[in-house]
Amino acid sequence: MRPNKSAMLIFYIFAASLSFQPDASAQRIDEASYHYPYKDPYLATSTLGLMQGSEKPPTSEIKDLRLNVLNHREDIRKNIYLEGMSALRYRFYQQNGPAPLIFIIPGLSGSAYSGPARFLAEWFADHGFHVLILPSPFNWNFALAASASGYPGYTQEDTQDLYLAMQMVLNDVKTHCQAQIGKIGMLGFSDGALYAAYVSKMDSEKKRIGIDTYLLVNPPVDLFEAARKIDSMAAIGKDFGADQKTHLEAYGFGVVTEGMNKDTGAPDYFADWNKRLRLKDKQIEFLIGKNLDDAVGDAIYVIDLANDSAILKTPISWDYRSGRLEEARSFGLMRYMEAFLVPRLKRTGNKQMNLKTLDTHNSIRGIGSGLKNNPAVFLMHNLDDILVSAQDIAYLEKVFGERAVIYPHGGHLGNLWYPDNKKHMLDVFRPLLQDPA
Repeated sequence: MRPNKSAMLIFYIFAASLSFQPDASAQRIDEASYHYPYKDPYLATSTLGLMQGSEKPPTSEIKDLRLNVLNHREDIRKNIYLEGMSALRYRFYQQNGPAPLIFIIPGLSGSAYSGPARFLAEWFADHGFHVLILPSPFNWNFALAASASGYPGYTQEDTQDLYLAMQMVLNDVKTHCQAQIGKIGMLGFSDGALYAAYVSKMDSEKKRIGIDTYLLVNPPVDLFEAARKIDSMAAIGKDFGADQKTHLEAYGFGVVTEGMNKDTGAPDYFADWNKRLRLKDKQIEFLIGKNLDDAVGDAIYVIDLANDSAILKTPISWDYRSGRLEEARSFGLMRYMEAFLVPRLKRTGNKQMNLKTLDTHNSIRGIGSGLKNNPAVFLMHNLDDILVSAQDIAYLEKVFGERAVIYPHGGHLGNLWYPDNKKHMLDVFRPLLQDPA
C-alpha cells in the first residue's frame, strides 16, 4: 500500500517544526563573558555585608511604616519585654504618581531594613517602580506581628501569613499613602525566594493580589540542608578560642563598616574586597554562619517570650536580657525546628509530624510542578552558591528551563550588586513598566 502523500507532507512539516523549536534549557552564563571579580564563593558571599541603601533615592520617597496585622496579639502587647513591638514594620518606596510595584522579601530572618533589600529597593525605585519591603517570615518582627501560630518555620503556614500581610500593606499604602499601583511583581532572595515560590502558587489559586511577575534569587532547594550548612559554618567557631572569635567578629564588623562609609554608587565601592577583608576561607565561613545564626536567634528569643514557651532557661529581667539572647543564638535553625516547631505542630493535630516530614513541606520540590508550569516565575542563581548542591542547580534548571539564568560565580547572593545581575533583574520586571496604571 502506497503512503498517502498529504499525510507524508504533514509529517515532514511537523518534524521540521520540531527541529526548529527554540532550546528550552536554562541559560548558563559563560564564564568568559562574565567578569565578576571574586571566584571564591565565600569571599563573594561576604560582599553581601557591603550592600546598603543610600537612603536618598532621587525619584521616590521612603516611608517607614507600621501596621497591626493580628488582633489576637493584644495579649502580647502586655508583655513588658515586648511592649511596643507587636506592629509589623515595613518600608515603602513611593513614586510621585502611578507606577508598578515590586514586593521584596529578604533572606532568612531579614528585616524590612536589611541592607541587601534596601540596595535592591533603591535600584528598582530609581527605575520607576514603587517598592514594598516586608520582613522575612522568620524575622523576629514578622514572628511577633504577623505569624498566626507564633511559631514560624512551617513554609505552608508562613506563606499564608505572608500572603495576608502583603494584602494588608498593599491596601494600607493605597489608602493612607494614596499610592497609585499598576502591575505587581515580587522578588525574593535566599529564603525569601522560597516564600516567593510558595506565594506564586497561592496567588495563582486565590488571585487576591494579582502578581504578574516573580523573580526567585538564589533560593534553597532544600531549606533544611541549607540550614545544616549554615549551622556547620557557625560551628567552625569551636576551632577558635573565645578571644579569637571576638577578635574575628570585631575585625569583620570594622572592615564592613569602613567599607560602608564610602559612596555606595561609586564604581569602586565593591572593588578589591579580597585585599580589604584579608581573611581565610574558614574565618569567612564562620562569620557568615555566625551572622545568620544570630539573626535566627533573635527570632527564637522573641518566639519563646511571645508564646511563653519556657524552652529558654536563662533568667531574664528588665535590665538584663543579654544572657537569654545569647542562649537563643546558640540554638540555630535546625534545633529550633526540633525543640519549638515540631512539638507545636504535634500539639495542634499533626501527631505524625517529625523533622523528615516537615522537611518535605519546606522544600521547593514540593511545588516543583506548579513552578514548572507557571510562566510568570523566573529564576536567577549561581553555580557556586554555598548553600546548594550541583544536583540542586540541575533540578532548578529542569523546573524553570529557559526562565532560569545561572551565573558561574557569586556564591550566595554575592553578585546582587554586580551590574550584569542588576540589569538582568531589571529586565525581568521591565515589562511591568509598560502599563503602570
